[in-house]
Amino acid sequence: MLGALALAAALLAAPAALASPFDVYGSGARSAAMAGAQAASAEGPAAVYDNVAELARARTGIRLGAFATLGQAQILLKERPAGYDIPDLGGNGPALPTDQTRRERSDTLEVAPLYGVVIGAVTDFGGTRTRGGAVVMLPTNGLLSMQTHFADERERAFSNQLHFELVGERLRRPVIEAGVGRQITERLHFGIGGTYLPGARATTEAFVRDPADQSDVGLNADIQTTNAWGILAGATLKLPADVRLGLVYRGSVAFAIKGGNEVQVRGASSGEDTRQAIDWVPTFTPASLRLGLAWEPGDLLVTADARYTFWSGYRDTHGQQAGFDDTLEGRLGAQWQSSADTRLRAGLGFVPSPVPAQTGRTNYVDNHRALASLGAEHRFDIWQREVVAAWYVQAHHLLYRTTDKGALGSYPDCGPGVEALCDELPDDTRDPRTGQPYPEAQGLQTGNPGFPGFSSGGWLGAVGFELHY
Repeated sequence: MLGALALAAALLAAPAALASPFDVYGSGARSAAMAGAQAASAEGPAAVYDNVAELARARTGIRLGAFATLGQAQILLKERPAGYDIPDLGGNGPALPTDQTRRERSDTLEVAPLYGVVIGAVTDFGGTRTRGGAVVMLPTNGLLSMQTHFADERERAFSNQLHFELVGERLRRPVIEAGVGRQITERLHFGIGGTYLPGARATTEAFVRDPADQSDVGLNADIQTTNAWGILAGATLKLPADVRLGLVYRGSVAFAIKGGNEVQVRGASSGEDTRQAIDWVPTFTPASLRLGLAWEPGDLLVTADARYTFWSGYRDTHGQQAGFDDTLEGRLGAQWQSSADTRLRAGLGFVPSPVPAQTGRTNYVDNHRALASLGAEHRFDIWQREVVAAWYVQAHHLLYRTTDKGALGSYPDCGPGVEALCDELPDDTRDPRTGQPYPEAQGLQTGNPGFPGFSSGGWLGAVGFELHY
């Protein structure tokens, strides 16, 4: 039966997708160089992500780019004290004994890099007031990737590590977005579009011929792809004194795998299949609202964005409500036309973590991020056609964060809905031979990888370039 589940997981992983790097690093060279402060001043295909209304005044053409991310982010586990291991009760305990854990509890010492290409285009449909655009990001170090993990004591049976919840693994997936922007009046633009994520609905049927040999399993799978769209909407308003106001709404979108396993065991007395539900959410991007201002007095452009993200609706990779907090983040950007052919750019930002203190059962790991960016673009002619080359570098400091699990007078038994650090071997666990409670079951026994605490921090970065023509 375990073999059936492992193969089912491998089959289901094929169409996987994770979260967008645009959310972290920006949607193009200009956006990334100005720390993403683009809600009132987006350009080119990147406007589909930053503010789809800005497509209405975007220059038509094609953009090609490439980028790489890097970093050194770590999760360091505090030394585990003695006296909390789960004893082996000969199969009479509800939890996996500590000495049967497959992997040693270990630190998380790196975040995998991401390499990708970005392709975008804008068209005017032969008119002057309406433009359409699309932007596509394709990872080059593996087009699709999916990893799920538990955020509590259950992860001991798997990696026995903690995982960054909102950066790292979740960034490796394609991005496909498209939209249309319309000039309503001389001062007002409006746009609407969508962001696409695939999904899957899957059922795996398994027949176990010999319960004593679970490697001998017959498998069939019924896997169907599904589609999910998140709505994009935006508006920009030109105000007096060279000021523009931008408003952006991005709806929530999730990559979900739903279905289950149906396991039939030869000789089972009931004659009924064992049904195991699957509800994985490898990525969940919550809805957000952005308000932006842009001031452009001549050769200088200054931008400011505030984004409110509804993280309270976030679901983790196993589809569970994570209990996150909504956040308000701020970003600043600047651009200076230093010469007829060159524009210099810079940006700053602060992104608060939506993850509250993890003093209880769960181990969601995330950090506040302070970011800074630099970049430039240069215009030149090739074969009597203007070409623009742009580049950027961006760095994020993950502010150091330390967590200690809360000490309680008594600990609840582990079970659905329990939020406090919980006891994996309840005190009333009884010896079936004597009917008496096990002495070893008294007090707290836990294999939670995050117990008694952990710390996290480090840095992330990105470099990239673009060609426009």
